[in-house]
Amino acid sequence: MKKEVQKYRIFNPQNRNCSVCAVFNSIYGSDSFQKEMDIPEEAGKGYCRRTIVKPSMEINISDVTFYERITMKESLRNPQYCLAFCLGEALQWSVEENKKEYVLECGESYIFDGNQGNSICSYNPGQRFWGVSVQLDAETIANFVHHMGKEHFCHGLSYGNSLFYKRKFSPAIKLILNDMMNCRYGDHVKRIYLEGKILELVAVYIDEIICENGALYSSVKLSSADVLSLHKARKVVDENMASPPTIGKLARMVCLNEYKLKAGFKELFGMPVHAYIIDKRLERARFLMEDKKLRVTEAALLVGYSDASHFAEKFRKKYGINPSEYTKNL
Repeated sequence: MKKEVQKYRIFNPQNRNCSVCAVFNSIYGSDSFQKEMDIPEEAGKGYCRRTIVKPSMEINISDVTFYERITMKESLRNPQYCLAFCLGEALQWSVEENKKEYVLECGESYIFDGNQGNSICSYNPGQRFWGVSVQLDAETIANFVHHMGKEHFCHGLSYGNSLFYKRKFSPAIKLILNDMMNCRYGDHVKRIYLEGKILELVAVYIDEIICENGALYSSVKLSSADVLSLHKARKVVDENMASPPTIGKLARMVCLNEYKLKAGFKELFGMPVHAYIIDKRLERARFLMEDKKLRVTEAALLVGYSDASHFAEKFRKKYGINPSEYTKNL
């Protein structure tokens, strides 16, 4: 059986015996379902984890803080696409082949293919570099887009010899990432769960890009200005989830009539405004209970529910479990 060529090789140009690079190379050189290693104590703190869900899908999670400045060069030989999400402080790197420099801020994501070449990244001491990346083969993404009925988007995934597409990621995507990082299952069940989460992540990511670009098959006639107004309406709702404006006020805020706001919002985002608010409130409450360890009543109040029983009813309808039972299992 022919041995697979290692996709990555990482080294420190100033220190060929760098212990941190040895950790990364050990992880990326393994074919285990999951491998996790801590950063050497003398270099910093944190961990790196790689999970090979299947040959066409893998997840890489890093949460590290270094004590001294360190530079690492990555030699990339990978035909797959990568979706990466920055959860910590800003990350900066350069690519040797095109002489370009890139910056990824907290809350931003990017997608690129394996043709971008060798990259060099410097990490400053004391900064938390925390992120999640998902490796996918091109066929997986192309098939996903095709089944969504958006074949034209495939052309947007590749231009020139490489791809780099950066955007802010939504609270919905943050919730999926949180699920992936904190998966409590083991062995075969974990593999199934993570594959489902990756597919969900790709679906939400691609659908958001399509909606942002106005590339949709709509039964409502929406101009590019209408699409921008609807995205503004969603942003207003997201920022005022606990006490959102009425439909009439929201329509005036984004310069749309009420019919176009209601019909266009449902067409663009897949649900009416009211249902969207409920859905996002529950997602946010779940995140607060799971990630911030808030009590049920605290989370409910923060997202706009003063009636605990009403909140529990909505939560149970969405997630199939009472919020009090959910928090006991965390």
